[in-house]
Amino acid sequence: MCVGDILGMCLGPIATCAKYLCGALGLGLLFTAGAVGIDLMADWPIILIILASILALIWCIMAYCGALSERDDEPQYLAKQFELICETQEIVRQYEVRHNYASELADGCIQISNTIIGMFFTQLIYALILLILFLLSTIWFIPVGTKAGFIVGLFFGFASITIIAWTAYTFAGRSICKVITTAIQNKWELYDFMYTVGFGVVLMCIASIYFIFLILFFLFKSLQGLSNDNKPQDKLQLMGICCCGYALGIIVCAFIYRESTSILGRSIFNAIDGLIKCDRNLSFNNPYISSPTKLLYVISNIISTQIVNLLDTAICIAVLTVGGFVIFSNSEEVSKENITWKSLLAPTLYFCVNVFCAVIVQTMKSMIWDNEVVRFTKMNIRQQVLITHLMTLFIFFFMPMVTILKQFSLKGIEAPETLAKEDITIRKITYCCILGQLSNLVLLSIGEWMTSHGCQPVRNLALSSSERILTQSFNYATFLSASGQIIIVLTLGIIATAAHALAGYAGILAAAAGFLINVLIIIPLYYIGSISQDGAKLCAASHVTQVVSERFTKMAWAARNYMIYLKITNAGSAILLALTFLGGALYLFKVDNNPLIDFNGIFGILFGIGLAFLIKGMTVGSVISISRIFDLNIYESGIAAEIAKRNNLTLSRFFESKHLLAIIWVYIITITDTILLFIFAYFFGKRGSPGFLLGHTVIILFLMCYSIINGTAMKQSRYYNEVDDKLSKRGNIYQSCVQGDMLATVVEESTAIPLIVYLLYNIILVTCAYPYFGGEGDLFVEKEAETKFF
Repeated sequence: MCVGDILGMCLGPIATCAKYLCGALGLGLLFTAGAVGIDLMADWPIILIILASILALIWCIMAYCGALSERDDEPQYLAKQFELICETQEIVRQYEVRHNYASELADGCIQISNTIIGMFFTQLIYALILLILFLLSTIWFIPVGTKAGFIVGLFFGFASITIIAWTAYTFAGRSICKVITTAIQNKWELYDFMYTVGFGVVLMCIASIYFIFLILFFLFKSLQGLSNDNKPQDKLQLMGICCCGYALGIIVCAFIYRESTSILGRSIFNAIDGLIKCDRNLSFNNPYISSPTKLLYVISNIISTQIVNLLDTAICIAVLTVGGFVIFSNSEEVSKENITWKSLLAPTLYFCVNVFCAVIVQTMKSMIWDNEVVRFTKMNIRQQVLITHLMTLFIFFFMPMVTILKQFSLKGIEAPETLAKEDITIRKITYCCILGQLSNLVLLSIGEWMTSHGCQPVRNLALSSSERILTQSFNYATFLSASGQIIIVLTLGIIATAAHALAGYAGILAAAAGFLINVLIIIPLYYIGSISQDGAKLCAASHVTQVVSERFTKMAWAARNYMIYLKITNAGSAILLALTFLGGALYLFKVDNNPLIDFNGIFGILFGIGLAFLIKGMTVGSVISISRIFDLNIYESGIAAEIAKRNNLTLSRFFESKHLLAIIWVYIITITDTILLFIFAYFFGKRGSPGFLLGHTVIILFLMCYSIINGTAMKQSRYYNEVDDKLSKRGNIYQSCVQGDMLATVVEESTAIPLIVYLLYNIILVTCAYPYFGGEGDLFVEKEAETKFF
């Protein structure tokens, strides 16, 4: 029994109890509001956050208990259910043995579930160690007066992301055990199950982030009144730095929970797919492929699609929550208002209202009925997107009126006049929110069209692969991604410029809220595509009956086109949030918002670009190094040998050491990034830091947009070739598709998407440590001659 298993047995019940305790505390706070000094009329924003958190928590618990709860006789129950849909007794003449696919499928599902859930408890220890190392190395650079609050925020962030990660791993592990038995019934039950799993997970993100942050907010409010030495605006600014500790606690721990998972999943995928190129669809029907190989392939898909993108969303939501404090602390009008709940918590309140709207929208998840699975899935997904956009449009028409001051300005404390923004009104904030929302809808449509296997661009890419012209298919993918990159970059640039012109950096924050808010429905739609793919792989591996297998294949065929929605939403909102914190840093640095004022600013831009490419290169290198040392026993000597060794082959010897190696790579990348960042600040200070923030944000925007389009298009072209009967050939065609898919895997998931985490980490760290990054620096600074005494 490994350390992860022991911790799993010990900490699993504790995590469950903690989740229930949070709900009980929130409910108690609501009914005892008078006892703790809360006025239900004046403090309605707090009550709204509590109610939304409780609703989200209860809904997540109901989803788990109703769809994912574990039975005492789980192995026997699964085997009995799978006998209804598997070819349980297949005679193989040359070996004269019988192959029980139902038993193998049940055992495989349980192994997958235990392995995925066990990953969390292994990562928990390393996440805490990394957080402590980060604290010891950076606490010296945090402003005086905020160190205690910053530390408290870090550990509150650790608690929040740990609950989210535990939920994500548990739901991912348990869903694979239930999805195939659910598909036995009908397509509506299958669709409803996958949607419910995704909706439950995203609601736990909301409940964990907002409820724990609310406790932290109460704590900082009480500590704020202990000293009256500072002015109200100074107190609000210091409180914003403390709240940034909460976001950094989430991000630092997400390096382990999210990034090590991404590296491990993609390394497994590349190792297996690179070694098997002789048959289509990984040769899952080939009995010469060992069981651990098949199971590891499914695990790699689960952890690198479901868990990774969900944690990206959680990070963006947490950073958006903190962004209100960073921006509105520069408003004298907000600081003079003794009740700063509404303005500071405005982005949070938008999401809380949308929780209630999302609950309504999910009741219409299968409103359109069609007997054909592909049309049923496609039409219902599209109507969900349209309905939720209409709902959020209504939210943005009335919520700013009750959350934002009628008129305010952003001037900062002793900041240059060029940064000041006067006469910001409710109407301007409303326009910015709607601009962000509409730009999200436009980019989702463009991204779907450019990467959907049903659209002509991807069909052309697939045809170039089928014609055995490998380099031509890569060239076509490059052309497609470059074209899509320009559209996404220009759209985000126009939105950011228009929002800044209307309401300064508060407008960019509002646009980020509008861009991200519909993620409550986008994540369930993403889970439909992700889980249906995993179900299709398992069906192919275990000879499931054609009716059930086609149900998965057709649903995945339709739903995977819309998985890009979540990737674009995460990437776009991360860029807008980075620009928001860029503004907050400029106010704290007290410098002009033009970083190109001298050589230091230009070098800062180049350093930001170079650091992004360094992180990209190290991440790709980690995937290559791990995938090259996989010692998978892919081929067995025959079916008889496969059956004889099935009980002895486990996933542990393939998995645990590689998991630890992925965590070590994350440590190396994170420590290197942090050291280089502080060395740069030591020499260039406020002369180069604004340029670094701008260059780092812009280059990562280009890298993410290019990689998302490139990777998704190549993956879709392979899937098109595999499914389409006219193109389902073998040999060189399959080889070109596999190589294209392997390149897409590294480019998309292990290069660009992790840059969301590093981008927000670098931007917020620079903002929190503004006394150090906003210092004079020791390079190119004219100093007075020292008087020497002889």
